[in-house]
Amino acid sequence: MIKLLVSQSDFLRGLNSVATALPPRTSLPSLTNILLEAEKDSLHLAATDLDTTVTTSIPATVTTAGAIALPGKKLHDIVKELPDEDVHLSGTGNRITISCASSSFVLSGTSKDSFPTLPGTGDTSVVSLPRERLAEAIRRTSYAVAMDDYRPALNGALWKLGPGGLEVVATDGHRLARIHAKDAKSDTEFEAIVAPKALNLLARLAGGDDVGIRFQGTQISFEYDHSVIYSRTIEGPYPPYEKVIPRDNDKILKLDRETLIAALRRMMIIANPATHQVRLSLEPGNVVIYAQNTDAGEAKEELAAEYSSEPLHIGFNGSFFLETLRNMATDDVIIRLKSGTTAAVLENAEPDASTDYLALLMPVKLPGTEV
Repeated sequence: MIKLLVSQSDFLRGLNSVATALPPRTSLPSLTNILLEAEKDSLHLAATDLDTTVTTSIPATVTTAGAIALPGKKLHDIVKELPDEDVHLSGTGNRITISCASSSFVLSGTSKDSFPTLPGTGDTSVVSLPRERLAEAIRRTSYAVAMDDYRPALNGALWKLGPGGLEVVATDGHRLARIHAKDAKSDTEFEAIVAPKALNLLARLAGGDDVGIRFQGTQISFEYDHSVIYSRTIEGPYPPYEKVIPRDNDKILKLDRETLIAALRRMMIIANPATHQVRLSLEPGNVVIYAQNTDAGEAKEELAAEYSSEPLHIGFNGSFFLETLRNMATDDVIIRLKSGTTAAVLENAEPDASTDYLALLMPVKLPGTEV
């Protein structure tokens, strides 16, 4: 038995949060459900794909406490289309009636026992960090996380938190992004490899000023606004990324980031759709970007730039180059180079006292050159 009253706006807000954890495809019917638990003056909602779980609580007038798991997508679609009025939920057994204004729906669900056991926070200590700093760290690194790499550790982002601040690193072997937020400090030290789904949900869903972080070995959780995102951590160790960051790149290229992005977008119209290759030819005072495709033709563009070293030719995957630049926060970008076969290091031209950021981009072999 369950009976309660909840506003449509609160109900939809809660469903919007937890529905993000529903798996797009699954062979386990229970994972397509959203768990509803009514008690006292709250309605608790939860959804999971077993690796990532999202829970939230919304205010409700509960007449009869109870729990039921309902089809997640169908429930979400129904509530989304209801008018902004009070929603009545009532039922016995596994059938629930949802009424709002002149609309009424009956959904068949399952018992709470059929739903996966929800993770808990345990008695571990919580570390509070500014939400905006976390969102920035996620946004500027998550693009470099590998997708389905045979090395499991690369399929997540490395988080290192301690008195020195928060460091987040992501790499797929072709590019790398690292951010060090010096002001996001904690007396508690931990290191974990976090799956990108949980991080992207945190960046998108979290509200308020602070996010509470708990680390429990094989699980990390993020707490905000009566909601919690739980995520299984990925087994390590993480690759020794510091060893691949060049320290002696002595050729410095500086140019306007938006101008470079616009030029690369134009080059990508012609670039080979299989390799996305673009070539940069550097000479003192300028850089020429060039793309060629046997079927489509060729394109080139000359940009004003600050560069005073000897001429250099280097090729990049244009898509990776664009994505790296789009996730930087600077007017001018500095690109540190060594040769046509050495990784390029991209940095913000404007120093930030509270944040260190760099991106690494591996070059690609240009036609007619030796590796």
